[in-house]
Amino acid sequence: MRDITVGVVAPAYVNVPLWVAQRRGFLAARGLHATERILGTTHGVTGALRNGEVDIALTAPEGSIADAAAGGPLRVVAGLIDRPPLSMIALPAHRAFSDLRGGRIGTSSLTEGTRHVAEAMLAAHGLRYPDDYDFALEGSHVERWKALQAGTIDAALQMIPYDEIATDAGFTNLGPVTEEFALNAACVNRDSSERQVVTHFLQALAEATEWFRGHTEEAAAIGAGRTSIEPRYALRACQALTADGVIPRDLRPGPAALAAAVDALRHGGLIEHSGLVEADSGDPATAAFDWSYLG
Repeated sequence: MRDITVGVVAPAYVNVPLWVAQRRGFLAARGLHATERILGTTHGVTGALRNGEVDIALTAPEGSIADAAAGGPLRVVAGLIDRPPLSMIALPAHRAFSDLRGGRIGTSSLTEGTRHVAEAMLAAHGLRYPDDYDFALEGSHVERWKALQAGTIDAALQMIPYDEIATDAGFTNLGPVTEEFALNAACVNRDSSERQVVTHFLQALAEATEWFRGHTEEAAAIGAGRTSIEPRYALRACQALTADGVIPRDLRPGPAALAAAVDALRHGGLIEHSGLVEADSGDPATAAFDWSYLG
């Protein structure tokens, strides 16, 4: 059995396919034993992948895209989430997006992940960074929920099922993310990863994802066993994840979701406009993306 380490931000429900692959034997059938390493932030996961501390990362793809655009070895090799299962949760006193003006928005990173999704969502409601609000680096959605409860931030994008937990606790749900965005992906370091190991891992993950779609209640039980979430919330989270358009079929991300991530990096000045193929070209096969690992 080959032991591999998988870097993740937190024990989030977007990792249910990984938990299924571990629990149902899809990884073992391919001679793999995967251990999660929880790193707390998206840039922490990217850093661990760059330094060879993890074999595979399940995280926001922006760090790997930026690394590849700069000539680095990181690559995005599969898509895990095309439509972010997130909602903007605010303190009970805030009833509309306009109430967030002058506030602090919690995020897991200032360069990756929810920061870009939150910025786009707030811009759609007339709030611009940095003129109208500040970002507060709080960590994963679990840490952001703690910050919301403590009142040290005004709002944050919250992952399922924490959005429902917060709403039931009296916090304001200003609405879900509705746009496509490549929020979570499988990323590797070409200098330190073994192609066959990565391919076998992705095959197991894809098989687990298909099983998940047809066994939502059983997958929810697995998720509840891996977290401190009540079973009813675990089931709602799994039902949301198996909705059409959230997890891409065969782990092949949609061009629109990838383009949104690339555009966010360009908008933030994190990659040059010439660093990747133009997003509207319809061709996401750039230096950062290598789908050959999918087999």
